[in-house]
Amino acid sequence: MDKFYIKRKISAALELPRDVTLGLPTVLMTGDEEVVIAGHKGLLEYSEGFVRLATGLGGLKIFGINLALREISAENVIVAGKIHQVTWEGN
Repeated sequence: MDKFYIKRKISAALELPRDVTLGLPTVLMTGDEEVVIAGHKGLLEYSEGFVRLATGLGGLKIFGINLALREISAENVIVAGKIHQVTWEGN
């Protein structure tokens, strides 16, 4: 058994929030205009058409038009613009 599996079982048994106990990101999309990522591990790439973030699950890619970083802090990243696609790069 790996550590992640054990942490997941403990989190479920104690009814703790998985995003906090497992270090998982939370992604909230508001239509196709905004993506809020909580629990990221850093900004890897940024351009007007592409943003890539590090997360506990691997890379998170955001594709779109006129993308802008509305907020970037240790807790959250907010990407605004015309969002076309959000995908995961696995670990």
